[in-house]
Order: sequence, then structure tokens, then C-alpha cells
Amino acid sequence: MNVPAGNLAATIARLAQSPVLRETSQLAQEVVLAIRLCALAARDGSDPLPALALRLRHCEAAFAVHELVRTVTRHWPEPFGVGRACCQRLSPDEATLARMIEAGQRRSRADFMHAIDGFVPSAGHEPLWETCTHAIVLMG
Repeated sequence: MNVPAGNLAATIARLAQSPVLRETSQLAQEVVLAIRLCALAARDGSDPLPALALRLRHCEAAFAVHELVRTVTRHWPEPFGVGRACCQRLSPDEATLARMIEAGQRRSRADFMHAIDGFVPSAGHEPLWETCTHAIVLMG
């Protein structure tokens, strides 16, 4: 992937920060915890949808978050790193996801693209925006 040096340096600096889960919006917290549930289910070889539906109290939101996870898996440049279920520190991937969710909540496509620019290949930008905003609508 050819990324301009300035974008790469900014991306690396942003990823080196370790934000705290409780410092993100409530919706971003819910999505991060849902992603962690999906990771546990993948590790155990089980279906994450029942646990997601219970956690989110909405079947359609569970399907939307699961589709977001699948989209992230397809377009992320490397395996998505998650923290432990009880951990308050966000992995760099979770921090990026939280910024994506918060930008989507504000309907700020520019902020969303800034969160993933230089990290996620451009072919993944639109699918991530679509699935992210879809999940936000259904969770809100």
C-alpha cells in the first residue's frame, strides 16, 4: 500500500495512543463491547448473534453489528485486535473503530474518513461507512 509519509506518520502516532473505553461515547462503548463478544464467539466457534441480541436488546441491531464486524474483517489491513472483555484500555483497532462510530453518529463522513485514512485501503472506506452508519441507526 502506497501511503504518503505524512499520513503514515500521523496514523502511527494516532495508533500509539491508548484511549480508555469510558472516554468514548456510549454508542462507541456498546459497539466495542459487541466486537469483543464477536471475538469471543469466533474463538469458541459459536454464533455471536444470540449474545449480541441479548446485549443490544434488538435483533436487527445485532445483525447490523455482526455485518459491521464482517465488513471490518474484510477490509481491515490486518487481523482486528480486541482487548479483553473487562479491559478499559482500547486496542489501536478498537480506538479507530470508536472514532469511526463517533464520526458516524455525527454524520461526519470527513471525520470518518480521517479516522481510517492511511490505514484502511480506500476500497474499504465506503463499505465501512455504510455498515457503520447502518448499525448506528439501528442501535440508536
